Amino acid sequence: MVERADDARLYDSDGREYLDLMGGAGVNLIGHSHPDYLDALRRQLDAWMIGAHASAARLEALRGLTALLPSELDRVQFYSGGAEAVEAAIRLAKSATGKFEVLSFWRGFHGRTAGALAATGGARAGLGPALTGVHSTPYANCYRCPLKTTYPACGLACVDLAREALREQSSGSLAAILVEPVQGRSGNVVPPPDYLPALRELANEHDALLIADESMTGLGRTGTILASEQVKPDIAVLGKGMGNGYPVSAIAASSAVMKTGPFSAPSASSSSYGGFPLACAAVAVVARIVGEQQLADRTRVAGAEFLALLRELIPEQGIVGQIRGLGLAVGIELVADTRTRTPLGKKELRAVFARLLGEGVLVMIGGGSLRLYPPLTIDNADLTKAAQVIASVLNTWT
Repeated sequence: MVERADDARLYDSDGREYLDLMGGAGVNLIGHSHPDYLDALRRQLDAWMIGAHASAARLEALRGLTALLPSELDRVQFYSGGAEAVEAAIRLAKSATGKFEVLSFWRGFHGRTAGALAATGGARAGLGPALTGVHSTPYANCYRCPLKTTYPACGLACVDLAREALREQSSGSLAAILVEPVQGRSGNVVPPPDYLPALRELANEHDALLIADESMTGLGRTGTILASEQVKPDIAVLGKGMGNGYPVSAIAASSAVMKTGPFSAPSASSSSYGGFPLACAAVAVVARIVGEQQLADRTRVAGAEFLALLRELIPEQGIVGQIRGLGLAVGIELVADTRTRTPLGKKELRAVFARLLGEGVLVMIGGGSLRLYPPLTIDNADLTKAAQVIASVLNTWT
């Protein structure tokens, strides 16, 4: 039971201290209990908090976000959760293109509402038929390539397969390609550098929009404000760290895309809590701190050093299959056999989690991996300590 938190540390009711590398599943962007964040929310609570009317907090949030985002993403619409924003992004793509199909990718995660769930492979068991019009093909997970090829010799065979799948299965009505620039649920899988550009090209071939689900990666987590900014996504989905603990999400797109109907009709793009002042106060202070402290640049350097240290301290042997990451989104894939790459069993994966917790390091598990999301404000000493503890556990696991 957590009693209090500060920056990258949690303190439980028994007085134990933990380095928090789970961060509420990647939500803790600027640290627990950041004084500026707490002050902004207190001031807004003292003013007003019910209603999505115009407010200074909303104006500051919008200005802060658009100052950080690529210039072409100049319009922002707020929502209250990631799945809601994904649904809105899909609706917007359908409005802008006049088409209705979506291409998503295996082992991705976009949420558990109807449209988002249809685009979330492997999470629909027992829930009946998924929403029609959604196609799904393999992501560029080169450690576990389902096509049994090797990058770069494969020439991005997974993108070629997606192109073939659309040729065979689509009705010619592709509205959007929906992709995570780094696949979180699978263990922070980082695709090859030419993968997103290839998807951009594929979207262009179909006169479709490219939706980058940056819920986990956005606002500096991977070392740039958007992990997809190199390919200029048509729509970006934002969430998680954008509110640093306050439930808020958003989509960002160009004015030209946002003004298309029916999405642009009154209430067609609205949310009951979108733009509420407490949410906007949270977003505004996060955006300001990310910008003023240049946290994306800092994360790019700190993340590279952290990843290098993990690789130095932890050989890819025993139960360690692969160590990967981008910025401060790091994955350590655990296996029962490094030769066959058989995933570590759930019971043993849970045991690794518990052992790390006992040593004072909290991580997230998923996709057969340890998923690490420290706050972007974490100092190098804490990252070094975390790496040493993780190494001491994994290197001695039997």
